[in-house]
Amino acid sequence: MPPNTPLRPSSGSSGFFQEPPYIKNQYEDDAVFRTIVDCHSQSALQTATELSDWGQRVVQPDIFELIDEAEKHPPTVSTHTTFGRPRTHLHTSHGWQELQRLGIAGGVVAIPYEEADYSARLRQFMKIHLWTGSAAMVMCPSSMTDGAASLLRRHLSTTKLNEQQRTVFAEAYRRLTSRDPSQAWTSGQWMTERPGGSDVRNTETVGTFLGHDADGKDAHGMPLGPWSISGFKWFSSATDSQMAVLLAQTEKGLSAFYAPMRRTSIDGDAVEMNGVSIQRLKPKLGTRALPTAELVLDGMRAYLIGQEGEGVKEISAILNITRVHTAIGALGYWGRALAISRAYARVRKVQGSLLENNTAYVYALAENSLQYAAHMHFGFFTVLLLGIAEEPRSFQDITEDLSTSTRLVSSVTQAQALLRLLTPIAKCKCSRAAASGLQECMESLGGVGFLEDEQEFNVARLWRDNFANVIWEGTTEVMAADIVRVLKGRDGGRVQSAFFAWVSERLDACKDASKKLEGFGGMIQAIDAQRTELKEKWLCLSAEELRYHGRQLMELLFCVVTSVLLLVNALMGSQDESGQTKEVKIELANRWLNLRDRFAPLDRKLHSQAAALDREIAFGSSHASSGLAKQKSML
Repeated sequence: MPPNTPLRPSSGSSGFFQEPPYIKNQYEDDAVFRTIVDCHSQSALQTATELSDWGQRVVQPDIFELIDEAEKHPPTVSTHTTFGRPRTHLHTSHGWQELQRLGIAGGVVAIPYEEADYSARLRQFMKIHLWTGSAAMVMCPSSMTDGAASLLRRHLSTTKLNEQQRTVFAEAYRRLTSRDPSQAWTSGQWMTERPGGSDVRNTETVGTFLGHDADGKDAHGMPLGPWSISGFKWFSSATDSQMAVLLAQTEKGLSAFYAPMRRTSIDGDAVEMNGVSIQRLKPKLGTRALPTAELVLDGMRAYLIGQEGEGVKEISAILNITRVHTAIGALGYWGRALAISRAYARVRKVQGSLLENNTAYVYALAENSLQYAAHMHFGFFTVLLLGIAEEPRSFQDITEDLSTSTRLVSSVTQAQALLRLLTPIAKCKCSRAAASGLQECMESLGGVGFLEDEQEFNVARLWRDNFANVIWEGTTEVMAADIVRVLKGRDGGRVQSAFFAWVSERLDACKDASKKLEGFGGMIQAIDAQRTELKEKWLCLSAEELRYHGRQLMELLFCVVTSVLLLVNALMGSQDESGQTKEVKIELANRWLNLRDRFAPLDRKLHSQAAALDREIAFGSSHASSGLAKQKSML
């Protein structure tokens, strides 16, 4: 301020106002995401166009207005009429409904069912990653819809169904996989009851067979099923869905059922609930736009899915899908929060300089981005495995002319074994790491990170909603126990053989690729040491001992796979001008493996190099190059 200038106080309408950050198209802005796309896309141009358009659409002002409307008007339920007659009337907001329609039309469920291509799952989850931060939790019912569609598709193609059941299942499948919001259905997944939580063996809901001559129609004119389901479901999301897959006890044990939510009344003049009523909606920390309810079932008409007594087997097909959704959804929240942090750094000044030029700030952002990159590679590798397992012929046709060393997976059987092992790890590790990463992003905004005014900058909402991912579909201990069950169960030997064969094949390919390069021998040796520790120290333990150390086992498995993926990306990946440079990919692998003593002070030259790489890791090569000279001059 010039001398003798009179001091003037600020006011509510005058003084300094921070320039708002600008949230860019995440497809263009997220270098890690672009690298993942480049790693996995078979038809790069088509995928790039689709994702770029979608990435731009989901950050438009009207989308944030819909999120705001959904958050400020959470679902409500009316359980009785004015004169005391029981009824169930669930009201969801206009914002929730419109976001649901937008996701359906965008194919967030439909894509993998539209073509027999193993890469369709990658395209689907790439769109979901961009969408999650703007979806206000509509991806929760969409994920269960995806799982239900996968289950019904399997039974329609492999199971001997009677004509009536086949017609009903085919119509439900058609609606679950439709992009037309006027035709599409969502599905609930009802497992949780008061006695059991994740342990469904204590399910108290009961299914009674009425006989194949039981009459009645659902709300769309389809015949109702021959089973009557009664009981209580303590936790059910997607309460506004049109159908549900649920568990109930029968004389032969726990079984899975399909049931529509509504049916035609006995006189045929009205539509009523299909024997289900909402007892109450759940008050929650987050996911406030999502209707989560306690349900009373009283004579809900349903069809048996599969065989009596095999309910866990049937519902597991849905869980394997929804757990992948949980992992990628968590990464989507994390990616959006990092985008907000980057945008803030471009406009916020501290001591006269933008945060993007503050080396300490950029270092913290780079460390968060490193963790994000590692979990992104693991999460989308799991998606790749899912696609291969679902569409094996497509994978074989496309890769038959490629050498084993150039494939990320050598065979369909290897992919199937790895998928079973890595899915619970992806679900757990990605959701937990995202919770920590989101907290870092909140902190990077200072006090603004704690505010919930404009939805485009609302990291607090992302943080709240993501915490459901940590618990939903199995807590850390549940996932760790599942991993032990896989490794020590009936197929444990086959899964272990597939896992170690995959690690060996990838390391051998990396050794060949790094022969003429310096600095990679130590990385390969570090991964080899992790593999040896896993094989000789951990997997020789009993199942009981492994359950006790379940978290540590999961961590080591995650580290081995992620280290391999980052090294493969550094050595075999292309040079991404719009994403990450070769130098950055190598640095990510190097930092992940902790080959450098990162707590030792750096000399001035190394500090300059590290700070420049921090900038590229945090902001991507295109942004980093524009400010590199300025940052170096400050050092």
